[in-house]
Amino acid sequence: MVSALSRRMVDVALVLIAVVLAGLIAQDAVLDRGGANRAAEPSAHLVRDPLDLPALRELGLRLDKQGHLAQADAILSFVGRRTWRDGPTEVWLLRRRLDQGRYREAMESADALLRQDADGVTRPALFALLIAAADDPQARPALVARLAPGPWWRADFLRALGVRGASASAAETLSALALGPTPSSSDEYAPLINRLVSGGDVNGAYAAWLSVARPREPDTATLRDGGFTGSSDHTAFTWSAASGVGVSSEVVTAPRALRVDYDGYSAPNLPAQLLVRPPGRYLLTWRERVDPGDSGRLFWRVRCAETNEILARASPPVAGWRAVSLTVEARGAGCPAQWLELAAEPGERRSPVTGWYAAFRLQPLP
Repeated sequence: MVSALSRRMVDVALVLIAVVLAGLIAQDAVLDRGGANRAAEPSAHLVRDPLDLPALRELGLRLDKQGHLAQADAILSFVGRRTWRDGPTEVWLLRRRLDQGRYREAMESADALLRQDADGVTRPALFALLIAAADDPQARPALVARLAPGPWWRADFLRALGVRGASASAAETLSALALGPTPSSSDEYAPLINRLVSGGDVNGAYAAWLSVARPREPDTATLRDGGFTGSSDHTAFTWSAASGVGVSSEVVTAPRALRVDYDGYSAPNLPAQLLVRPPGRYLLTWRERVDPGDSGRLFWRVRCAETNEILARASPPVAGWRAVSLTVEARGAGCPAQWLELAAEPGERRSPVTGWYAAFRLQPLP
């Protein structure tokens, strides 16, 4: 076994799976009138019916316990090909194929077990094993190949991988899917990206996002979707929506703009986007309208993601539409990323305010 798929992890996972599925053997004995005799001596029953699959399975498992691995492999492989996701057989084949380094076949057995477990009882153990497979460069291609057709458990697994797996291995797995016919959805890759951002690895998160999300804008784009024409992928690198008490947001089309309604009193989460740019000076421009025009309770600012230092803040709004510009400095060291965010200054009482924001651009200055 390759080091990443440690013997302990494989044994623990497969013991858990076997415990859950062991009842299938007893169930076969109860449902089948010859079950008792077959369990006592499967070979005797096979004399009468050489293709009796439950009896063959019992014989294969018995040969395994006696140390006859080659014979057990031949019999249980035959059973596995002829039956529809037989739990005990697939458990044995999964362990055997992992021991042999036959990862493609091992992933087929894992898929069969996951597909038959509609209640998700064995999912934690199997997901732990597949997360270990993602961490193994030799096993990962087989895992990606099994994920590519989109089995029903794929989204749940990729979310688990993004939350609990090694970040580099998760990024490699998602990047491999991105190059294939079924790229991962934002629901599948967002947990990894957000985990990296929350952990302070903004550059790693941005690199992973570029390789996994493969955004339409090139990497040279300094700000994503400044015209609010697309949809958020629920990562920090696209616009977030307003959330919480006292606020709502939506994209309107006449003219196309982000509309934010705020009660002027609460402390909600407001739209924002995380910018990762090379060091230098940038000009941020946009158009806005705030009603009432003398309200300063909504304003845009640029904040260092690492230190929370406010790097720039827009001037108070005026009545009607206006063009706004800010000069922003990306420092690199000590501040590798900056939040472009709408912020609020809550008052002592509710005083509703509505803002419309459009045509954001961020351009490098000479």
